[in-house]
Amino acid sequence: MADYLLEIGLEEVPAGKIDDVISQLSNKMVAILTQNRIAYESIKTFGTPRRIGMRIIGLALKGESITIEIKGPSVKAGYKDEQPTKALEGFCRGQGIDPTKLVVKKLNNDEYLYAIKETQGIDVKNEIASFVVTAISSINFSKPMYWGEGVIQFIRPIRTLISLWNDEILPLEYGGIKADRKSRGHRFLFDGEIEVAKAADYESTLESAFVIVDKEVRKKLVLEGIAKKEQELNCKVIVTDNLLQEVLYLVEYPTVFVGTFTKEYLKLPKEVITTTMVNNQKYFPVTNETGNVMPFFIGVRCGNDYSIDKVISGNEKVLKARLEDARFFFEEDKKVPLLELRTKLDKVIYQKQLGTIGDKIDRIVNISKYLGKILGYEGNDLLIAAKITKMDLASHMVYEFPELQGIMGYYYSLLEGYNENIAISIKEHYMPINAGDDVPRSKEGIIVGLADKIDSITSIFKAGLIPSGSQDPYALRRMALGIIRTIIENEISISIKDLLTYSQEQTNGLENLDLNVYLDFFKTRFKSYLEKEGYKFDVIDSIFALEFDDILDLFKKASALKKYSENENFNVVVGLLVRINNIVKNNLGEDYDKNLLQDDYEIKLANELGNIIVSFEENLKNGNYLDCYKQLEVLKVPLDQFFLNVMVMVEDEDIRNNRINLLISIKKLGDQLFSANKIVS
Repeated sequence: MADYLLEIGLEEVPAGKIDDVISQLSNKMVAILTQNRIAYESIKTFGTPRRIGMRIIGLALKGESITIEIKGPSVKAGYKDEQPTKALEGFCRGQGIDPTKLVVKKLNNDEYLYAIKETQGIDVKNEIASFVVTAISSINFSKPMYWGEGVIQFIRPIRTLISLWNDEILPLEYGGIKADRKSRGHRFLFDGEIEVAKAADYESTLESAFVIVDKEVRKKLVLEGIAKKEQELNCKVIVTDNLLQEVLYLVEYPTVFVGTFTKEYLKLPKEVITTTMVNNQKYFPVTNETGNVMPFFIGVRCGNDYSIDKVISGNEKVLKARLEDARFFFEEDKKVPLLELRTKLDKVIYQKQLGTIGDKIDRIVNISKYLGKILGYEGNDLLIAAKITKMDLASHMVYEFPELQGIMGYYYSLLEGYNENIAISIKEHYMPINAGDDVPRSKEGIIVGLADKIDSITSIFKAGLIPSGSQDPYALRRMALGIIRTIIENEISISIKDLLTYSQEQTNGLENLDLNVYLDFFKTRFKSYLEKEGYKFDVIDSIFALEFDDILDLFKKASALKKYSENENFNVVVGLLVRINNIVKNNLGEDYDKNLLQDDYEIKLANELGNIIVSFEENLKNGNYLDCYKQLEVLKVPLDQFFLNVMVMVEDEDIRNNRINLLISIKKLGDQLFSANKIVS
């Protein structure tokens, strides 16, 4: 076993790109080792702003040898008069083997000729460098850089390479750089280069040069430092995964510090302060127990605590300037009423085929009115909310911080005297933005949010910009999922077909699309939603066999089916319905005639069906789908007896059709819940 170390020393790499490069390097190396049957214990990856690398631990010295049997022609087809036939000669040429080396094996009562090939495992030490070069050169970058003669590309220019087989330099060259054992220490805390004696010493050697190459170790140090500051300040530090990840790739030797800012900036909205800290400065905001921002921030320095006071002072000055800018924007925005910003939005293009943002606002207002009427909420607050919900897009603050859209509208509307319902709806109508976000809860927020998202989907679709593959520049998939979640989590029963039809009619000048184009898009998103919620594929397929219109109703039916599938009688009910389906097939049937019922068993089945039909329809109407399934169980015994004792396909056409119609009456009950034939037993 051996340890192999690769370090690629780079010019400063953007923090947001490092994880992807490391992941690609590791995955490609795993694929190469697997393909060549080379065993290893583990691969440990490293990444900082100035280097990426990996250490392959417990690497086998030799690849696994394998024996391959290649089936050729049968003995009968391979020889004629004890001489090889042309078929056999062709097989041997293709395999590069002498006919005398073939072996005979029996297969299905016949004898076949096989070529036996032994493939020796490769010498790993001799080949690993070429494998590494292959892995490096196959990494994909959205925006690669070229340097030197412009032949080699990478995320940033390569300046050093380490390639060690245990303690031995393994020759490797890439991008005009020859590998050795020299790395670079911290940019300011270590002077010059440092040599790595052996692969296993890499982390400790670099740490002595003030570089912690393992991201998880840096993470532990940062979180421990933050926890210590929380105790000292009796506060709560807001640590998000995204910011933490970015900070970890901005530093090679982290030291946590606390800075302060003047309390007068606490008059700014909380989100303005925290966004300024996080987006501009990569600081962690600090709050008290009630969630109010405190006049502190947590920063992470790339270095030790030498002259930390100067570092803190410098960061405080920068943050003060940022907050002063934010305060200026805030004060300027307050001078202009929200409705007066409409004139600006009438000049801002939403999409060249779809007009301005002002045009989009008009569509949102119309769709909100439609939804309000359908959902029984047509208050004046809804109309006002729809009209001003996008106005903050023309504000100075949102221009500077686009992620504050909706949030600034909330604050500006309150300052202008609009009521809380209207203000909250402005903030809520964008929700949910990310997968784990909450959905709108206020009536105005729900309706305006649905109107905004459904308009975006139908109008962008009509403009011909339908998402395909990984391309979804307008985040329409996310919006569709947001609509689905809003409907389900707020228990809104509405026809998605009618909503889509009305919505696309609001976009003038473009041809309306076939409704199925939109429905297929929503079906895919709804299926994805159910899969993430743990629904099995056959449950999903059986629900999707129903009409796709009322998403809430479909979700309730899926939930009932999922729960009922755990019932001991589930397979019995499914089996009976499948049997009926196989008999009646696509026959639509008609009401059966009680006067044509002759056999006691068919009369009993019809009576049991009559006993449950009214309550079944009532439960179906009220969404009590579990009770519907339980009522179908009542038909098990009479159905079993019917199938055992009654011949359906009798010669008398009237009797035959009547019995089929009786079965179709039962089938229609089940078909309103799910498609039994889609269930996998």
